[in-house]
Amino acid sequence: PPDMQFHPWLMGMRAAMEAMLTGDAISGIEAARTGFANRAFPPGELENCVLEIAERVAKIPTDLQQINKRSVHRAMEVMGIRAAIRAGTELQALGAATQSSRAYMKEFSHGVTHALSVRDKAFGDYREAEKKK
Repeated sequence: PPDMQFHPWLMGMRAAMEAMLTGDAISGIEAARTGFANRAFPPGELENCVLEIAERVAKIPTDLQQINKRSVHRAMEVMGIRAAIRAGTELQALGAATQSSRAYMKEFSHGVTHALSVRDKAFGDYREAEKKK
């Protein structure tokens, strides 16, 4: 899948592997637990909590924030994230050339909703779960 190469850095190898191999959706709580998200908030509290965090970030001088951000990015680069993203691009190209991917892309000629329903039917989740209700 596109843009999935960074998951091992965020979630760790095991959680990333499960996410990649199952394609399962995860809750905000699970995303925070695995490191994919920083925090999870109840829907009614989300906006206020995000604003509180944004206000704290805004109190730090911009020039220092730039250096802090660059420091984290450099650490990720030292750990190999840039090479992984490049390798992921190659793997994505290989994946797009598979028989399975070509068959899936043909389903889009019938519309996005149709293609996603075909994809989800075997698992009985996402839009297919709604049909069962």
